[in-house]
Amino acid sequence: MNYKLLIKKIIIIFIFLKIITFSNLLFSQGFSDFEEQLLPEIILFDENKIKTNLSSYLKNSNHRLTIINFWATWCPPCIEELPSLNRLAIMFEEKGIDILAISMDRGDEKKLANFLKQKGGDKLKFFQDKNWSAGKSLPIKGLPVTLIVKNNKKETKIIYKHEGPLVWDSIEVKNNILSLVDNI
Repeated sequence: MNYKLLIKKIIIIFIFLKIITFSNLLFSQGFSDFEEQLLPEIILFDENKIKTNLSSYLKNSNHRLTIINFWATWCPPCIEELPSLNRLAIMFEEKGIDILAISMDRGDEKKLANFLKQKGGDKLKFFQDKNWSAGKSLPIKGLPVTLIVKNNKKETKIIYKHEGPLVWDSIEVKNNILSLVDNI
């Protein structure tokens, strides 16, 4: 047995866990440090290739708060955080919080929606940004990126932006999101 290889793997796993823990700590500490901004016009497609304006979609929904996750099939951290977003969606179903998973891939919408479900995102609402509309207008420099958006029918505002992976169903993150709902 190659002990050097085993030790390297253990060190890599340890470093990865520390990074995830650190990003969760950053999220929970800096949750209120984001300056609100209006959500720009973003054109998306659903799994049936129907074109949707994100702002219009949000204004017509009954959700006061929406979590929008931008991900891609080629992004390992994106795929890794999908199950925790899915668990969060289940927890928040009755709290007026919606979770959207927006693929930044250019492939077939149905295949991407199926990929999302297979990777643990069956409770997330699928959309595709195949023209990188959000990437240009937000701007998005890397994936995953997650926005928390407040909706009051007149306007939609981004109230938080997180860059990088996160354990979304952790107690700290869940409580921070719930505190946002209480302040709307």
